[in-house]
Amino acid sequence: MSKISNKKIYGVVICYNSEQAIKDLYERIDKELFDKIYFFDDNSTDNSYEIAKTFDWKVIKNQTNLGHGGNLKKAIKTAFIDGADYVLEIHADNQYNPNSISKAKNFIEQDYALITGSRFVNKNPYKEEGMPFLRYFSNKVMSSFTSKLLSIKLTEFHTGFKIFGRKFYDQVQFEDCSNNYLFSFQIILITKFFGLKYGEISISADYGEKVNSCNYYNGFIYIITNFTEMFYFFLAKSKVFKKKIYKPK
Repeated sequence: MSKISNKKIYGVVICYNSEQAIKDLYERIDKELFDKIYFFDDNSTDNSYEIAKTFDWKVIKNQTNLGHGGNLKKAIKTAFIDGADYVLEIHADNQYNPNSISKAKNFIEQDYALITGSRFVNKNPYKEEGMPFLRYFSNKVMSSFTSKLLSIKLTEFHTGFKIFGRKFYDQVQFEDCSNNYLFSFQIILITKFFGLKYGEISISADYGEKVNSCNYYNGFIYIITNFTEMFYFFLAKSKVFKKKIYKPK
């Protein structure tokens, strides 16, 4: 049983070509925080799968590359079907500290549907943690804009640290969300749309050579699609048109 809560807490590691970071990640994780840990390799072209199999977690390799969102959707579904009450998204490149989940104890006890990790809670990650300026600036501007426009009380929307609750799994059409990085933005919008409880905790991140961040071209496309998704959010709120992700599960 997790030392955070009597609820079942699973970790799901999503991986694509992170062979250099896997050992460090495994050693970093406080195993007492989780009831079970899964490792999902998204058909990596390096030795990630072989390295992951040498450690004590359940390793699954996708036969085809599902994409960031596709791999995470598979991981979430697998964990909840297996009995999880909460599922933490863990990146295999070790960018985020999985042990930060301990800060979410109160949210977990209150049955929040979605808990996100923010690098902007009471600090400047560019000055204090070495976050690249362009990533810092674009993230900060877009997060502030989105928060005000959609009345979503979060300081960061573009984070890879998320904790999914069973209420999220039971009520949200997350499997119809994008198979790429847009998935991480969509799930915040649909959580808000359905009136589910959400919150955020303060986290830090690493920006070293082992981190597999979205490149600047894909990042630009991601930002453009954010505006598209906000438009769909307003269409659904006004009952003009609802994408499938805004329809009840």
